Amino acid sequence: MNRRRFLATAASVASLQADTKARLLLPSDTPDELGFRLMWYSPVSPIDQGTYRLKVSGLVDKPQNIALPDLRKLNHETQSSRMKCVQCWSSRTSWGGFRAGSLFDIVKPKKTAKAVRVDCADKWYEYFTLEDLLSNRVLFAMEMAGKPLEDRHGAPLRLIDPKRYGYKSAKLITSIEFVAEGKGSMACDIGPYYSPTGEIKAGYDHPLDIGANVRRKITGGEIVEY
Repeated sequence: MNRRRFLATAASVASLQADTKARLLLPSDTPDELGFRLMWYSPVSPIDQGTYRLKVSGLVDKPQNIALPDLRKLNHETQSSRMKCVQCWSSRTSWGGFRAGSLFDIVKPKKTAKAVRVDCADKWYEYFTLEDLLSNRVLFAMEMAGKPLEDRHGAPLRLIDPKRYGYKSAKLITSIEFVAEGKGSMACDIGPYYSPTGEIKAGYDHPLDIGANVRRKITGGEIVEY
């Protein structure tokens, strides 16, 4: 191979690698315009929303593969809530989507179902008891800050549970399985500072939407003071 051809091939490979990287969802410690850092378990391409189906299976009478247009038809609700990361930062915005009860009405969980396993495109998973998932502050979010949820924030579907650390607010949700027993959280396999249920503890918070150097004392649970 002559030098000119080698350089052209190398440039093509570099261009392909850059394009591939650009299409991956990658973590970033730099807060975005809403004050959120981007956290992922592993690099992954955005979900193709045209072919997306939410698989709901397990201990239900009516298993489903639900397309996005049908998810958008579920009873829509909005809430303002702060998402608190276990890494000590947080940010508040408005979220729009549907409550778990709307999904339960479709799939009809069996009496033996006590929990769900939530799986995500980046290989993350979480467990919730049915009682916790049905909380009136837990939302399956499809909108953020008045706009459709973006890929970088877990489109097309993510959870928001403001009384638990952000790792419980699973993103890029692909499937929900109703099970007889919950098993905690994938996060517990990563480090000792994670708990299976992820409740926010008393301590301090750095709200990045308010200011990079701001520190606030918190009492635990959902942050409602600011």
